[in-house]
Amino acid sequence: MDIENMKAFITVAEHGSISSAAQELHQLQSNMTAKIKKIESEFDSELFYRRPRGMELNEEGKKLYAQFKKIVLLWEETRSMMSQESPALRIGLMVSKNPPNFNQAMGALYEKYKHLTVTIRTGNTQKIENEITDGMIDVGFLVGKTDAKGLHYKKYGTERLVLIGRNIDKPLDKILESENLIISSSNCYYKKVFDQLQEDHQVTRTDFVEIAALESLVSMCQLGMGVSLIPESDTAVLGIRDYRVIDHPACELEKFICYRVSHKITGIEQQLMNMIVTAD
Repeated sequence: MDIENMKAFITVAEHGSISSAAQELHQLQSNMTAKIKKIESEFDSELFYRRPRGMELNEEGKKLYAQFKKIVLLWEETRSMMSQESPALRIGLMVSKNPPNFNQAMGALYEKYKHLTVTIRTGNTQKIENEITDGMIDVGFLVGKTDAKGLHYKKYGTERLVLIGRNIDKPLDKILESENLIISSSNCYYKKVFDQLQEDHQVTRTDFVEIAALESLVSMCQLGMGVSLIPESDTAVLGIRDYRVIDHPACELEKFICYRVSHKITGIEQQLMNMIVTAD
């Protein structure tokens, strides 16, 4: 079984769509369809439920997906070990928000590659995109995107923002009008969400409070000095029990792996991406 066919199968399974997978792998849709049919013929079994809005793995497909993921990960490890280049990662992360399983993934890579060098730059979505474009880093893990020219985005999950603070039970328009709205910076993605909420509730304010340190931001909210938006997945780690889920599309954010279209993903980069996507 060709490794590229395995990658095609994995990508279709993760996207739930042949057309999306073809775009991800820069291939013709007809070629992707042929690869899936070849794999199904190889195992003499249909591996997907074909639905009007996409494709979903059936039980046999789930078994094969798990096996192909192991094989592809082993191949990427082999490719990295046999490479003449020194193992290196140059990555960008959102401020105070690492991808799922990031620390464990990095620990595993340090165990495998004793001479691994790592460059990590943090910032908001646009800052990381700019640094990838400028060649300062190679891969970024983003929440949201701006569809910058020359960059490729691979969606790997979603994140829900929730409202934190003491006075979060009031009507949302009253909160937006009267509470201090705390953000990490004027360019952070979460400010855009506040802007969207204000627009929908016909509230106009520009007096945001900027606090870059996450711990300080959370402390101010817990003391009743304002409200903020944070990922729901962070609440347990930060010891936040009381928060408010806001039923608004702007609070449902997509997470992306981003890199230059011209950048050839290395074996070690692919391993990191695989571990993070699997964790999510």
